[in-house]
Amino acid sequence: MSEKLSEYANYELGEAFFAIVNKMVVQDGIPFSRIGNFEFVSSSWLKLADKKDKSSAEIKKLDEDYKIEIRDLADSCIIYMGAKTKNKTYKFTLEDYKNFLSITNVDKMAIPNDKADFESYNKKIEIQFKKLANHGEESGDNLIDKRDFAAFIYALDMKSDRDEQNNFKGFILNGKITPMDYAIAYRELKEDRDNMISFKLRHAYKNLFG
Repeated sequence: MSEKLSEYANYELGEAFFAIVNKMVVQDGIPFSRIGNFEFVSSSWLKLADKKDKSSAEIKKLDEDYKIEIRDLADSCIIYMGAKTKNKTYKFTLEDYKNFLSITNVDKMAIPNDKADFESYNKKIEIQFKKLANHGEESGDNLIDKRDFAAFIYALDMKSDRDEQNNFKGFILNGKITPMDYAIAYRELKEDRDNMISFKLRHAYKNLFG
């Protein structure tokens, strides 16, 4: 049975997301700075976010509207993935994910011919898949669904906030995924260890879904 998706989700938005982020990194994961940011919040959201001394109602509205934008974009990405892999359950296995990457070249990792390199390639894709499918947890259902992808988008938007002395204060969200944001996540998703993207994915999933 397929997931019930947002009525505003659409193939074109998902296609645009993957097309833009695919241009944000060169093959080795270094950011391609000439590509602009991917922005997924409205100008009115940004205006309210910049407002000083926001009321509790305004803060609540920012949170609610942000989560709606995340849902619409994540569901659109899932629709695009489903169309490319012909999987309309919108729950993707490792094999589905490998198929999606090979069709779209979103990952930019060319499939090697050498046996040892091929094993290394498969291992990196498996690590990346598990981090996404289990939203940074050590184990889970090993299926990428709309919630997992929403957590991924949220994690890509999490930026370090520092004070005047450069001390870490926490994370901020502004609805803008930069080439640097994506390039760092691109590298960390393939690292076989608990790292910052793992933490961000866990934090994002908890904030979005409790």
